[in-house]
Amino acid sequence: MVYDIIIENGILVDPLKKTHQKGTIYIKNDKILSPPNEKEKVEYKQKINADGYYVMPGLVENHTHIYNGGGDTNLNADVIMLPSGVTSAIDQGSSGWSNFNLFYKSVVMNSMMNIKCYLNVSNSGLITEDYYENIDPKYFNKEMIKFYTEKYKDTILGLKIRLCRDSIKDMGLSPLEKTLELAEELNLPISVHIKDLDEIKDVANMLRKDDIWVHMYQLSEPTILDSNGNVIEEVLKAKERGVLFDVASGRGSFSFEMISKAFKQGLKPDFLGTDLVTYNVYERPIFSLPYTMSIYLNLGMSIDELTQICIKNPAERMHLSGEIDTLKENTTADICIMEIKEKDITFHDKHGGSLDGDKLIVPRMTIIDGKVVYRSIEF
Repeated sequence: MVYDIIIENGILVDPLKKTHQKGTIYIKNDKILSPPNEKEKVEYKQKINADGYYVMPGLVENHTHIYNGGGDTNLNADVIMLPSGVTSAIDQGSSGWSNFNLFYKSVVMNSMMNIKCYLNVSNSGLITEDYYENIDPKYFNKEMIKFYTEKYKDTILGLKIRLCRDSIKDMGLSPLEKTLELAEELNLPISVHIKDLDEIKDVANMLRKDDIWVHMYQLSEPTILDSNGNVIEEVLKAKERGVLFDVASGRGSFSFEMISKAFKQGLKPDFLGTDLVTYNVYERPIFSLPYTMSIYLNLGMSIDELTQICIKNPAERMHLSGEIDTLKENTTADICIMEIKEKDITFHDKHGGSLDGDKLIVPRMTIIDGKVVYRSIEF
């Protein structure tokens, strides 16, 4: 057998099988193959010595905006994410039904990555950062939302809405109520941006199993903490009944003080979305998904926990579990190789908080469909 790529001696982390062990990966065409038997002659086109490095399925970005050309915040997914070891991504509502066809044709169909999305309930989605999209329920086009979510059911994962004082204005929670009504009828989850919302307890009570709470550690009051620094009861109950929580860090949507208090009370994220856009990519405090993972590694989460929330959990949302969240044989060879570098580093938030750490996750190689699409010059 002539293999295209052999990755030997790496620390193989498989979040689906929950294994963490030294081993070798064999790749032919676009698939991971079983190891050769002892009598088989092994040949290869490229051999990679990954001794001391972590080899895992490609990272899955749960929260980003990648309708490139469709709005001032949207990234080019392949250019930005492949060098960071990200091989799959979920766009969080950049498109509404009225411009979804162009998003699908120009981004989803043309990307090397696996791309799926949430459809914004606002007709045109997120066009600009200069003003909020219109979420007045009287403009929701139920017929067209139903049409697109059914036609593109393999791509559209659910509905997205942004809730904050400036977006709901004097409408109260009627936009959320209507979104939930639509979601119930379409049998879809919703993803909800929640910031500085006076009705935060009511929202917590309204969200259902598999709905996503976005920006869980944001610091604009009201927050998930009460005046005594305790996680509010409604949030804990939401977590218990299966509401999913996404960090979606953004430029200022997290604080180390908030994270510390929530961690001590057991409220940890289900997803480590970055909310990367044109205004924060390669800029601190977020920079990239591996940099964000480094923050939580230094907060005490293990690499195995991080692969659960950065690979396995979002892969399940994408309905690709067993395909993109594992290194098992006969799956597509979407792989990233990372180094956990011992390095003194200080992380900062946008609220004056900081975290001193000694580890940094550094991307060294990205393989997609069995082809090397990024390799660090030092690796």
